Amino acid sequence: NSGRDKPGFIMLNSIRLRMTITYLLLIVAIMLVTGIVLLNMLEKHYLSSEEENIERTGRLAAQSIISYLRDDADPVLLSSVAENISHQINARVIIVSTDNLVLGDSVRIGGLSGSKIERPEIQDALKLEKGCSIQYSHISKQWVLQVAVPAREEDGTPLGVIFLASSLNPVYATLAAVQRFLLMFTFLALLFAGALVVFFSHHLTVPIKRLTSAAQQMAEGKLDQQIPITSRDEIGRLAQQFNVMASRIMETNQRLTRFVADVSHELRTPLASIHLCMQSMQEYEMKPEEQKEFLDDIYHETQRLIYLVEDLLEMTRRQEVAEKVEVFSLKALLEGVLDSIQPRVDRKELKLFTEIDEKLPLLNMSPEALKRVLFNLLDNAIKYTPSGGWLKLIAKSDENNVRVTVQDTGCGIPEEAIPYIFERFYRVDKARSRYLGGTGLGLAICKEIIEHYGGKIGLEESQEDKGSTFYFILPVERSIQEYHEELQLVESPEPV
Repeated sequence: NSGRDKPGFIMLNSIRLRMTITYLLLIVAIMLVTGIVLLNMLEKHYLSSEEENIERTGRLAAQSIISYLRDDADPVLLSSVAENISHQINARVIIVSTDNLVLGDSVRIGGLSGSKIERPEIQDALKLEKGCSIQYSHISKQWVLQVAVPAREEDGTPLGVIFLASSLNPVYATLAAVQRFLLMFTFLALLFAGALVVFFSHHLTVPIKRLTSAAQQMAEGKLDQQIPITSRDEIGRLAQQFNVMASRIMETNQRLTRFVADVSHELRTPLASIHLCMQSMQEYEMKPEEQKEFLDDIYHETQRLIYLVEDLLEMTRRQEVAEKVEVFSLKALLEGVLDSIQPRVDRKELKLFTEIDEKLPLLNMSPEALKRVLFNLLDNAIKYTPSGGWLKLIAKSDENNVRVTVQDTGCGIPEEAIPYIFERFYRVDKARSRYLGGTGLGLAICKEIIEHYGGKIGLEESQEDKGSTFYFILPVERSIQEYHEELQLVESPEPV
């Protein structure tokens, strides 16, 4: 077995799995980026709020101790003030003189009263409006926000500094709770998204699997495939087009099968007749007139085979001829066709009438294909019209279409045969058609050519022993006519 047959390979290359992994990774990435950005924003917000609260409390406290710092500061009294402030804001409060001596500490036992403290925040506060920092305390094992606010006289003379140290545990506890919520929400989102992806991928891949299976069945020769359409989205439209394609392939295959069967039948009949005549001439002694009769039959059947092969070749090369389009004068083409059939008309002692507009339009198509249509229609009119009769070619046009009609006074077509005359190999009178060389392909070829160029062909009327009237209509391209008229004006300007 090849690698494609291994389950692991199939799983890794399945659309459902790839969609699931892609969407889950996308959700994880989005939630990760969102969580990081959100946590950073919340951390900045909480820290900024905490800093503002402590700074505001520190400034109020600084205003309240200015009177204590003007005279000799009492460490016991200032420590008591510091303790009161500490209880209000839940932070450690240290009152420091301008020479870094601790005048009061909210921590009475083990505090820093009477000692010197060297902190950059204090120096910043003495120089600026405040000093601030966030540091990790290895003693208390926590992050601490430290703010120093100066106590100044009205003239700006510094008297001391209030140093406040607040634990950030509540802030980071809140952030940790938000982080846990985001993780839980991400997990739930993954579960929900995973379920949705599995559901929608199943909804998407099932029709694709049906399409793949149907295409594989068609590749194996089972052309009668149709897929149920369960949606109107792109997959539904794809299934619809697949059904249309499958129907057309099935129809084309059936037509091809019928065509091959019809061709085989049409070839077998004259070949069997020739074989029978040749066998009879070999096995039996015949008089010269009998041999001539058999040779005549062989000649007619041979001619029929030639006509049939020519028509079959014409059908196979019809598309190639139809693609060789050019702009030509319909009037000139009609006159050329009429000149070529005139000798046949004269030999059969028929009369040929024409009624052709002087200003027929230019056509943009294959002139050889249109000649084939005209020759087929006129050839049928000549073959099936007895001596002394007449045929007539009429060509008229308007702004949008050109109509060509071929009338004759021939044998006509029975009413029950009219719906089938444009089908391949259909002949109204098979005995007479074979004698006259008909193959039953002429009108079918005409129909395919005219419809290829967006036209219409049909039988206008027909009566037995009175004649038939065939017609075809082709569209006129106005742009070609206008261009030709402008070109004529340029080449032949009116005299001044």
